[in-house]
Amino acid sequence: MATLFALVATFLTSFLPILNKRILRHARPALVAWVINTVSLPILAVGTLLLTQCSLTAVSCTAQLPHVDTIFVVALLASVVLNWAATLLSTMALEKADASLVSPLLTFNPAFTLLFAWFSLGEIPGVRQTIGVVVVLFGAYLMEVEEARTGLLTPLAVLLHRPGALLAVGASALWGTTTVLEKLSIEHMTPPSGPIVALLGTLLMVLLLTPAAFRSSRQEGQRSQQGRWKGLDTHPRAVALAVLLAGIAPLFGFTAIALGLVGYVTTLFKLSSVLTIIWARVLLGEGQIRSRLLGASVMIIGGILVAA
Repeated sequence: MATLFALVATFLTSFLPILNKRILRHARPALVAWVINTVSLPILAVGTLLLTQCSLTAVSCTAQLPHVDTIFVVALLASVVLNWAATLLSTMALEKADASLVSPLLTFNPAFTLLFAWFSLGEIPGVRQTIGVVVVLFGAYLMEVEEARTGLLTPLAVLLHRPGALLAVGASALWGTTTVLEKLSIEHMTPPSGPIVALLGTLLMVLLLTPAAFRSSRQEGQRSQQGRWKGLDTHPRAVALAVLLAGIAPLFGFTAIALGLVGYVTTLFKLSSVLTIIWARVLLGEGQIRSRLLGASVMIIGGILVAA
């Protein structure tokens, strides 16, 4: 079941960069991130109640309230802070760069997870994991391989100088640790519940996103009476669909994390980058699809080697 839930989450989230890219043409990144996560909370809450076998009409919930410990609190808060920063960075990256470029770069996180464990926990990577990191980097190289005719290292130089690329890599580095922290949170609940962790994490992240969102809104409001939500009403269908996906996808994703091995599940999540590249070509008309599909596919293989 973990595989099925992970694949459903992967398919749903593959559309989010496309929708965000369209909305970001007329709205600020902080406001977009805040609105989508805030409005998705009721959907996430209802799904959490259903998945935890709570009756929406009953006076009291038939399921027992979960028991948590200090490790749960620390891991959850740490994951929320990292998710908050990564969400802002990835949204700003989408504003500046193609969705078909940003999405594969976000698959760097298995390599960052490995490096983080090496420096913080003293876990020395084995030969397979080291090869996996090299393969991930080679996949990134292939995304701009057409530039290799002017120099062997030119593709990497071009990639790093593209607007938004470094922001995407930074977001990937932060997300390299959040899944482990979220899994730790789930394991320190009795009974374990992925959807509850998803709901609490999203709620706390919305609180962190609020100051930046409304600071941007006030700046917009100085120039227009309708500046508070400027740009969001330009693509109402895209906003509504993004909210729906942001509310439903975590239910499947966190349930998959709760049921399966973190390395295996997160590797399946990476398949969304390949789908996003296809959607970016079909729905947004973005170019370089061959090199970006090749690079993303190689990066996924590297992620499999790291996580296996």
